[in-house]
Amino acid sequence: MRERIKEIMPGPLIRMYQRLREIWIKLLFVVFWICPVNRKRIVLCNVWGYGDNARYVADELVREGLSYDIVFVTNHPEQSAAPPGVRVLKTNSPAAVHALATARVWVDNNRKEPYILKRKGQYYIQTWHGGLSLKRIEGDCRDMLGEAYIRNAKRDSEMTDLYLSNSRFCTNMYRSAFWYRGEILECGSPRVDCLLRPNPDRIRDTRKRLGVPDGVRLAIYAPTYRGRGSTGKAAAKVYNPDPAGVRRALSGRFGGMWVILVRLHPLAAADSRHIRVQDGVIDVTDYRDLYELLEAGEVLITDYSNTMFEFALSGHPVFLYANDVRDYQAERGFYHDYYSLPFPHASDSRELNGAILGFREEEYAGQVQEFFRTIELYEDGYASERVAERIRTIMG
Repeated sequence: MRERIKEIMPGPLIRMYQRLREIWIKLLFVVFWICPVNRKRIVLCNVWGYGDNARYVADELVREGLSYDIVFVTNHPEQSAAPPGVRVLKTNSPAAVHALATARVWVDNNRKEPYILKRKGQYYIQTWHGGLSLKRIEGDCRDMLGEAYIRNAKRDSEMTDLYLSNSRFCTNMYRSAFWYRGEILECGSPRVDCLLRPNPDRIRDTRKRLGVPDGVRLAIYAPTYRGRGSTGKAAAKVYNPDPAGVRRALSGRFGGMWVILVRLHPLAAADSRHIRVQDGVIDVTDYRDLYELLEAGEVLITDYSNTMFEFALSGHPVFLYANDVRDYQAERGFYHDYYSLPFPHASDSRELNGAILGFREEEYAGQVQEFFRTIELYEDGYASERVAERIRTIMG
């Protein structure tokens, strides 16, 4: 309904509608503050559905059989296959506002909107959705951010009681870029536990959901969001390696038959219609949880996405494919030298296929481990348990 309203209203009326809506939500928070804080209620939030770090924390709380009221708030409840024991609510609905206003603990992957009001007695855990990053973010690229975003980011960091970090690099990044001086729990990222400790049953379910026959191997192409300049038909120039050639190279180097899963960033989801649909290619841009796909995959092809570092934890190969490195680096800036990363890289399909055919497993593994050593990585597959333990302590 809200999306339909935006379609038919001119810009000034949309802004007025949004402003009135924000005021209404703030009033709801104030009204619901009459209710006491529920010391058994946890609200976990993720914009894009039941996934990312918040999903794996919720799953762990359910697995441990804790007697909590677990609420998951998302913009896309229709994409949420939450387990029994988790209530899924629509973002900014009266029920979701009530849950946030009365929960003892908040867990979020993104910044809270400025109309979300925290009260005394509540505890806010920020998991962030980036983890290790190649491209500069937040305060380290503040020229790309509007003043309104910066104000709210600072406000959000002031509300936050705890950040999660998966490395010394990430801890330092939070200090330098997130306007944050509070406690940081160096415990790893809950969402990558499944890459270090894969669940065979969940992998079978994922493959079945995708319609991939037994014995067929999965490669994932997951580029990041470029920005407005690369949307629409122009996206075909940056988002499309040669799928048939990649599949032949994968079969030649690793054996077997391969299917390529194409997963665009949610902000570029509309560009998936420009993907060349052909045999052996499945568009999974709308799939509910990227990390289920990564868990089932055996090869990742990306460009600047932090998934390169996370997928490498599985021990599987990562290949970088990007034909706009110079432009993207000038626009965003990088924390690491792109060409010194421990992953084979290519700027066109011919180079990508050659990198796959020439892949050297032992050399790659050594380079990845050295990179993780330099950033002091803490991932061991038990981050979800550590976060659940902290929540139990907070809940008393």
